[in-house]
Amino acid sequence: MPTYSDYDREFSYDIDVYLIGNYPSMNMATRRSICSLAFEWIDTELIEDAIDACVSHYAKEKLNISKTEKEEDDS
Repeated sequence: MPTYSDYDREFSYDIDVYLIGNYPSMNMATRRSICSLAFEWIDTELIEDAIDACVSHYAKEKLNISKTEKEEDDS
């Protein structure tokens, strides 16, 4: 029986499956290169920005939540 702590909280994305489905003529060597390049381009900040956008949307629609802004040090 699922408990309240059982929910999807990890994100996994198979770049190879995406490439196969959307670029069917791409060979495996090219897919390997693209996958490697994608790992260099995709960083935590991009993922966190997407999560923040989800939080913002949810907060506006259902809750009264806002992200605490970090103070910038001007020194």
